[in-house]
Amino acid sequence: MLPNHLQIRRSVRSKRLHLLVKPGLIELVVPTALPEAQAMAFLNKHRAWAENKLLEINARVAQTSSGFVSGSTIPWRGRELPLLIREEPGRRVRVAVDEAVRITLPEDLGESRDEVAKRALYAWVKPWLRGQVERLAERHTPRFGLYPREVRIKQMKTRWGSCGPHNDININWLLAFTPESVLEYVVVHELCHIRERNHSPAFWALLARHLPQYLEERNWLRSQGAALIRRFSL
Repeated sequence: MLPNHLQIRRSVRSKRLHLLVKPGLIELVVPTALPEAQAMAFLNKHRAWAENKLLEINARVAQTSSGFVSGSTIPWRGRELPLLIREEPGRRVRVAVDEAVRITLPEDLGESRDEVAKRALYAWVKPWLRGQVERLAERHTPRFGLYPREVRIKQMKTRWGSCGPHNDININWLLAFTPESVLEYVVVHELCHIRERNHSPAFWALLARHLPQYLEERNWLRSQGAALIRRFSL
């Protein structure tokens, strides 16, 4: 199973295998008739180069698209979407996410505009992300009886998640902007702390029983997490 930031696209027009790297995504373009084994061999050969290129591109995007500037991009579930902000008369604030992140704000906010846009996005993300976390928890909790008392979505500056003494799971709202597999890793990580309260070998063994490939998502956070946090620091 490929991570969310890596996709394969069959193309009737393409005459050769090639990789396209763009913000948040590596795309392997495969001629229609080419065998899958040959395509995967090509991908494995060039994947390290593509991953490094993706990090460079994402870093440039983070530098040029910091803040909430209409017409820039914003990561959503690990891929870059256009950010569209418009102002309308009245006091209503609206957020919608489809093929773009759309934020509607009142007019004449002045210097507070970016902060209001961020708060609006946070208010929208909280219930949406809580639903995603609860869905992922339901997938994993029955196996070893790792039932959280409550799921909370928070703005967290130094952690991606935490598990409280009463088994309350706290999740950083910025995980809405990572690939789903990364969100799943953090959710399962915190669920495993219900049984194992430290990072002992028993903890990592329990995590691996849920997510055998967890190191890939852990490395994603280590390599790209800091840039994501900076990007949302207004």
